[in-house]
Amino acid sequence: MRFSDYLFGGIYLSACRFANIERFASRVTDVVAAETQVDSAATAARLLRETADLIDSAPESVVASEEEAERKLIARDVRLVAAAELGLVDGFGSVEERLDHFGPGLQAVISDLGLDVRESPLRIVDSFPEPFHRFDWAAFAPDSEDEENFGIPSGVYFRRDKLRPFYSEALFAHEVVHTVTGRVDPDIYAMGLEEGIAEVVGTCYAGSSILPESVLKNILVHGRHGVQRPKLWTVYLNHMRQASLVYDTYGLEGLAELVRSGRNAIHDAERAVLSGTVSELDLPKGKTDPKTTRILDFACRGYLSTHVFSPLECLLVLSVRRDLTVEQICADAGVDPHLGMPVLEKLGADSALFVQSGNQIAYSNVERYLRAEESAHAAITRYLPL
Repeated sequence: MRFSDYLFGGIYLSACRFANIERFASRVTDVVAAETQVDSAATAARLLRETADLIDSAPESVVASEEEAERKLIARDVRLVAAAELGLVDGFGSVEERLDHFGPGLQAVISDLGLDVRESPLRIVDSFPEPFHRFDWAAFAPDSEDEENFGIPSGVYFRRDKLRPFYSEALFAHEVVHTVTGRVDPDIYAMGLEEGIAEVVGTCYAGSSILPESVLKNILVHGRHGVQRPKLWTVYLNHMRQASLVYDTYGLEGLAELVRSGRNAIHDAERAVLSGTVSELDLPKGKTDPKTTRILDFACRGYLSTHVFSPLECLLVLSVRRDLTVEQICADAGVDPHLGMPVLEKLGADSALFVQSGNQIAYSNVERYLRAEESAHAAITRYLPL
């Protein structure tokens, strides 16, 4: 498989601290090319460790700039990826083979909700057919009208350069939900609440049938809670929140009925969400799924996406503890105190995560969030790569 397959697979298996997946990945693939062929998980882990050593070539040196703090944090995350269960990425020659293997099972899970997604062939392409070639999506599902107007055969299209282990399987489940509405009323443009329903029914419900909850959580953290990423992904998160409201009231059957009814009905339901009249929708009530509920509770309501700092700030805040002096914190973080002390003073006031009294930390919630991270298997205190 490609080096990038192990890199992204390891990211979704780990609680990395970066807040922008593209920037992080680009730092790593500047050292080892994304397309480098790797023969095993063990080789990938070795390459990742070597990459971390190259990025942070002087680990014992005192940090004296944002750039040095960034290198130290990126190297930490790369080592975390190297220590992940990369063997879970093995067993297939490519992500395309993974999709061929898992795709039918994902379709079966969605079909069991009464959604006919059997005729949704997987199509891997180098670029999307016109007029969709301008979009930078990883995947899309054309409507029956697209086949009539533009000659695009039905199916789920993936761009070859954007295939990733785990993520692509979850995305395939999302996209096949669109194939149903695309046959009911293809003249109506998708987006809106439909994207949220595809996230709940496809990504979360069907995806959890083959992916661990921790992996799905990390997919949603990096895909929906990233910082300075395309605005579209925040839009998707907000529509998933809308869909979770419908799910809470009507369960999977209510969402499935909306998909079967088509896009006009979905847009009507979105108006009900916006007007606070979800409970008045004429939808059947059905079961919820425990795993899906936990994932939605995490991604839509529970996860804290606000504790994102510059690399230097993040490096310092991770060492904050009650009763420590600012000099001790700088020493623990490996930061030059002349650089770190004024940053800490401002950081306490800006973040409210800790209170500094004189040169000592009087109160701190940092330790509590670090313990919460262990329970959530997801980083809460994060840094934005430069």
